[in-house]
Amino acid sequence: MDYLQVGLVIAPQLLSGCLIYLLLLKQDEVEAVELLSIGGVLGIVSSTIVDQIFVNLKLPRIGWIVAVILAVVAFLQIKRSKKFNLPKVGWGSDFRKSVFAILAIAAMALGTEWFWLFPSGVLFVISSSLLIATPKKYSKIASRVAIVSAVIAAIYMIANRPKIWWFMYEHDFPFFQALSRSLADWGLRDYVLLSGTNTRYHWFTYAWIGLVDRSSDASVFFVLTKFAPAVFAVLITAVAWSFVNRFSKSLLRTFFATFTVMTASTYPLWGYGSKISFLASPSQFFATAILFGAVYFLLLGLDQMLRFQVLIISVLIAATMLSKTMHGVVAISALAFLLVTQSVSKTKIGRKNFITCSTAIFVGFATYVLLVSNSEGENVFQIRFGDFFWQLQGDARMLPEKYVDFFGLLTIISFSILPILLVILKSLRFNREGFGPVDFLSLGALLSGMLLSVLILSAYGENLYFLQAATSLSTLLGIASLINITFKPIKTSMIVFIVLAGVSLCLLSFLIPSINSGAQDAIMIRSLRVYSGAILLLAIASVLLMISAIRHKSLTDLLSKVVITSAVMSISFSASNWLNVVERKHNEFKRDGHTYLATSDLQGLSDWVNSNTGASEIIASNFGWPKLSSGEIEFFKAPCTAFRTKEVFTETCRRTTSGLLVAYMHRRTWLQATALHYTGFTPEIESRQDITLGFAATPNVTQLQKMVNDGVGWFVVDRSTTVRTSWEPFASVEYANDSFFALRLNKDN
Repeated sequence: MDYLQVGLVIAPQLLSGCLIYLLLLKQDEVEAVELLSIGGVLGIVSSTIVDQIFVNLKLPRIGWIVAVILAVVAFLQIKRSKKFNLPKVGWGSDFRKSVFAILAIAAMALGTEWFWLFPSGVLFVISSSLLIATPKKYSKIASRVAIVSAVIAAIYMIANRPKIWWFMYEHDFPFFQALSRSLADWGLRDYVLLSGTNTRYHWFTYAWIGLVDRSSDASVFFVLTKFAPAVFAVLITAVAWSFVNRFSKSLLRTFFATFTVMTASTYPLWGYGSKISFLASPSQFFATAILFGAVYFLLLGLDQMLRFQVLIISVLIAATMLSKTMHGVVAISALAFLLVTQSVSKTKIGRKNFITCSTAIFVGFATYVLLVSNSEGENVFQIRFGDFFWQLQGDARMLPEKYVDFFGLLTIISFSILPILLVILKSLRFNREGFGPVDFLSLGALLSGMLLSVLILSAYGENLYFLQAATSLSTLLGIASLINITFKPIKTSMIVFIVLAGVSLCLLSFLIPSINSGAQDAIMIRSLRVYSGAILLLAIASVLLMISAIRHKSLTDLLSKVVITSAVMSISFSASNWLNVVERKHNEFKRDGHTYLATSDLQGLSDWVNSNTGASEIIASNFGWPKLSSGEIEFFKAPCTAFRTKEVFTETCRRTTSGLLVAYMHRRTWLQATALHYTGFTPEIESRQDITLGFAATPNVTQLQKMVNDGVGWFVVDRSTTVRTSWEPFASVEYANDSFFALRLNKDN
């Protein structure tokens, strides 16, 4: 039932997005895949914007329906008045092949995170490639065999998948679920974990998830962890396909280009490889669709094929910034690089396009300052060249600073090897074709992402989100720029050699000994795993560049083979990373899976609270706090520095991180999960913390009065931290089970 209910909310948004795209596009015909993919992005963005306007203005929560109605009315009015001709939708003979290919690639890409999905995704990709590569009879038979095998693999994997099959980050997903519902119910004017404050976070796609969650009344976590990843995997793949297909001369090239963009990965120093489908940070994954859509519209505007280009591009850049700050920064950096390079280039982009880019940059920056920027973010990020490397390879903190800096730089280069080689290949053809806007955007995104990632130190290597956004966009743009070039035909024997070379370079990373003795030489040898293959490819490319410059002879065909080898190596990393972790992930689910969902007691409490308290109630709770002695509480007030300060080996604070209570209980809370506030540990938080812990164990009038003054009406007691069973006369027990009490505060006391 959840799938049906959510589908009924998604479908009208897709329809409205497609209608908006037809109204914006200045061309005679549009491919059906392009219409559905770009329309999907527009549907999500427009529905979220209008819904948030309604929620924040305290209007009825029907904003997304109003967005759909407005789109339909505008479309019908324009069609009736015939003010301009609307594009015809071209379904074409390749539509079914394209849709099958997009679904297959999306399944394989998502399978690197939903590990049970990967084998069937690979088989579907093989089947699709056979259908596209050749129309011969034997290929159709082989394709059908692959499809049957994929279905069998899917049945087996689904039957044996863990009950919880999303990427498991205990602290993050409950927070994202709570944030999504809070945005859908309260917008930005109140923060679910700290009532009375504004939400300061890259929140846009979570607002859309909350919209769907609220409108469909789906089960907790369903939209966030199941439906949304699938939707965005297909959407990103379809947008990438449409993007490449505008430049491609054949369906086969479009297939392999999209496949490379979606599945390219790296050595798993960071997560399970740096790639597009990285569900540890859903916002990173979801923001990619909007980022790709924003750049797609920018290129349409540069080609004078878009109505209202200043407005639509600015809105999409703002939506990108609000979806993931790093993606927004990379987007406006790429635009700024385009403006600067075009100002000194022989080919100008024109006054209108200059205004468009300038306005989009300003809007993107203003969006960050007004709606995202917060004190916690300012404290987390520091300018420290290459210093993040020891965060990813822990014992590297023992190395001298110059080594850490050097290995950090090599890591950035190795993670960026494919777009770097694409830029080099394009540079070799510069005299023949020159650089266009696509190339400047690609280079600008890549340079900004690499620079920010190597310069910034954050917690847990989060600076690499800049690089992840940059390499995804730069790879897409780089391939699009080169895909229409005619190269010399490659012999079958050479294709086999290239594939074997790419796979071997991937395997080389894992063959290098993993020595954990702690010695300096051992650390340096192990670090070779990260960048050995990439640096070898870059060295070969550099030699070819020098030979080309000395002999004044183009070596693009040779360099193109190096680029393809890099692509094969990147795709091989996806497969090898999956193989290395799939068994461990299944064991992790079996071992810890129950801790990621509500217990029956927590579910019972949440159901009671949601049914028996007003939707506007504020609830306090000591949930997530351990039982503390009087001296221990000081540790919870200290700033978290262990993951950003090289000299600190143990955590210096233990702020609460569990948002599970708020994920199930759709109410604002007075204080929950203090590590996730993104506001810094302020005196107000410290005061609420003391009262929260004190009231559960030893309540008094002062504590009660402070909560009542802040609008708190209820207090949920986690019974594991207190033996008290009565809070009279300050509060009365209205609900109880083995794990919780729900107290109604006595506001008249």
